[in-house]
Amino acid sequence: MRLPTRLTPQHPLRKLLAAAVVAATAMGLAIALHLLPGARIAMAALDNTLYDAFYRLRASEDRTHGPIVIVSADEGSMEKLAAPPLNYGWPWPRILWAQTIKYLQDCGAKAVVFDVIFKEPRGFDAQLGQAIDAAKIPVILATDSRDNGLPDAFSPKVKKPPAFGATNILQSKTVREYPPDVHGLATLALRTAQALNAPLPAWAVAPWRLHFFGPYQRRDGSTTYRYVPAYSVFKAAMMPAKAAQVGISPEMFRGKIVLIGGTAAGVYDLKSSPLSALYPGVEVHATAIEDLLNAQRVQPVGMAATAASAFVISLLAALGVILPRRAAVKVLLAAIAAVLLIGTGVELFVAQHIRWLPMASPIIALLVATVGAFAWSYLTEDRQRRLVLKALSQYVSPKVASEIERNPASLKLGGQRRDMTVMFTDIQGFTDLSESMESEKLSEMLNFYLGEMSALILSHNGTLDKYIGDAIMSFWNAPVVQPDHALLACRAALAMRDREAQIQSELAALGAKGMLTRIGINTGPMIFGNMGAPQKFNYSVLGDSVNLGSRLEGANKFYGSRILIAESTARLVEGHFAMRRLDMLRVKGKLKPLAVYELLCASPAHEDTNFRIRQYEESLKLYQSQSWDAAQAALSDLHTRFPDDLPAAALLARIVRLRGDPPPPDWDGVYIAKDK
Repeated sequence: MRLPTRLTPQHPLRKLLAAAVVAATAMGLAIALHLLPGARIAMAALDNTLYDAFYRLRASEDRTHGPIVIVSADEGSMEKLAAPPLNYGWPWPRILWAQTIKYLQDCGAKAVVFDVIFKEPRGFDAQLGQAIDAAKIPVILATDSRDNGLPDAFSPKVKKPPAFGATNILQSKTVREYPPDVHGLATLALRTAQALNAPLPAWAVAPWRLHFFGPYQRRDGSTTYRYVPAYSVFKAAMMPAKAAQVGISPEMFRGKIVLIGGTAAGVYDLKSSPLSALYPGVEVHATAIEDLLNAQRVQPVGMAATAASAFVISLLAALGVILPRRAAVKVLLAAIAAVLLIGTGVELFVAQHIRWLPMASPIIALLVATVGAFAWSYLTEDRQRRLVLKALSQYVSPKVASEIERNPASLKLGGQRRDMTVMFTDIQGFTDLSESMESEKLSEMLNFYLGEMSALILSHNGTLDKYIGDAIMSFWNAPVVQPDHALLACRAALAMRDREAQIQSELAALGAKGMLTRIGINTGPMIFGNMGAPQKFNYSVLGDSVNLGSRLEGANKFYGSRILIAESTARLVEGHFAMRRLDMLRVKGKLKPLAVYELLCASPAHEDTNFRIRQYEESLKLYQSQSWDAAQAALSDLHTRFPDDLPAAALLARIVRLRGDPPPPDWDGVYIAKDK
């Protein structure tokens, strides 16, 4: 169908009606997704992801002076108690816990809460039972709730019924909610609040979203809650007069709820929270106790308010796309609507009293409304959008697609000039390998290999240009400017080398035993942009510097090296990586020789690596000055010490050949590559 050369302006009311219809449809679809089993799981996952992200935007709240102190069975306590003369392995003798209860009571603690289960009979059970009976402050004990709501077995013998709190509450790895009971038995936090006769909030009859205060441990080693090593408490309990010597003071526990639990590996159930990838279960209970005492939680916004927000934001996005004529303005206004939605959600979440607006439905509604509004515009007036959508289908890189959406004029043929870094990779001996494998197995292996390597390039912000059989071409510093493009490329190359070593067993199982990738990297001026013809074009890079990168990849076979980089790249990354100058090389098609370097590892390097660098580069200087004896001796020593140093072996073999067939008098020490 031939479109008219001029578009008939749409009546404003028609646009408003279209935006309202699009918004209502988007809202209805987003809400309906919560009712479909498969979609409901995906929506919940999106909600949880954004929920966790919002939590990381909140300022951390210091609870080291709060109402709870955690006595921790940590790694240090484990080591000290396991050392002679005590030789106490886990679980520790229960006399220690018995003494701890009395000591904490004497310190003026408000309550002692054990997130430690005493199920199996152990030594000193009687003493622990006596200490629990004798306690004049509440002692709350952890247990697993059975299906009938009764507590699990409890080994110490007590005269009065213990205050049990269920701890088998954590059903998923990331903890976001806390239930008031398990099979009818009150959970540890609720039992603690009850034991303290604290007034309970009305919402405590159902699972609530925890108001977390901060991560378990920050980068500087500090913790949100005050943690006291169990070993120090044991020492203070046995010798109160010497408590200060182990950093213990009765003031630390006076008026506090003392929660006892494990943080050492293997002692506690490892979980994560929205704020911390590692979060001990004992801190989950501490958070829940404080939530109950403070009558605070994360208050979810109701379904009606969520649906209303989905409609409003969808309407704003649809109006923003439909009303203006320019594509850039459409995208900008849709983005503003998204920012407004996220900003509203964040503002509600970072307030003192957290309110959670479930974001999945509004976001899905916004996306559907935006797409629907663009589709409506496309069908009615936006011919330029057709060109963008057609172009996007030819691109894989999300960054390239984003650049084109921001600037459709970039679709014209031709490109821009910029200093960039290009990387070529190739599998050693792939031709022989492909001839020895069935096509199905070869395809499976190659797909696995390319997927692993491509992921590393993308994770280091590289742009995948193309696959050439088993080879990968990628580049940095386009479409977005990356001042550290050479660094990113070198890091990607080392990551690919290391990852290839890690997946050797998988490659061998796929029929590619001992696979090795050779990599060439060059930095220099290149032309980037859309290359080709009007009928078919590709976002790529061109130029002499690109060709040199390809030559460097192939030059690895002359030296037995894995990663060769040009001198231009080496100058930009000097100090960040250990590398050595391998040779002066004249590649095929180039008259001027260039220094080539082998990229070894990130700095600082091991002393063995530093020795290999010094010894090889000294040998190279001797070789270039035709000091054959000294060069051969140095290389022989290097190769003997490091038999797997293939570049050293290659240069040593070259010296042997030159001694038998000396170079001409005007020889300049440059190695000439005969092929690619």
